[in-house]
Amino acid sequence: MQYTAIVTDDLFLGTKAQDILRRAGIAARRTAPGALDAADPAPAVVVLDLGLPLEKRVQVVHWAQDKAPVVAFGPHVDAESLFWARQAGCAAVLTKGQLEARLARAVAGALPADAPP
Repeated sequence: MQYTAIVTDDLFLGTKAQDILRRAGIAARRTAPGALDAADPAPAVVVLDLGLPLEKRVQVVHWAQDKAPVVAFGPHVDAESLFWARQAGCAAVLTKGQLEARLARAVAGALPADAPP
C-alpha cells in the first residue's frame, strides 16, 4: 500500500498533517528522519517539516533523491528554510498557514501517476 511519510518531531503538526491527508483519502504515517532507511515499503511521498534541524532536513532530502518527491512546509517567517527547500528540489514548499488549504493537493500532485492515494 502506498503512503505518505510525514517527517516531523512536532506532535501537533504531525497529527494535523496526518488528519488533513486522511480526510483527502491519502494514507499517511508520521516517521522519524532516521527511520526512512528502514521503511518497508518506502513512502511514495515525503512531507518534511522545515522546523527540523538542518542536518535532519538534509538527511531526508538526500534519502528521498530518486525515491520519492518531497513536499516541505515551514513558518512563513522562516524565509531561509523555505528558500532552502526550494533550492533542495522539493516538489512543493508550503507555509504552515497553507497546510489546511494546500497540503492534500500538493501531496496528490506529487504522487506517481500509477500510485493509488
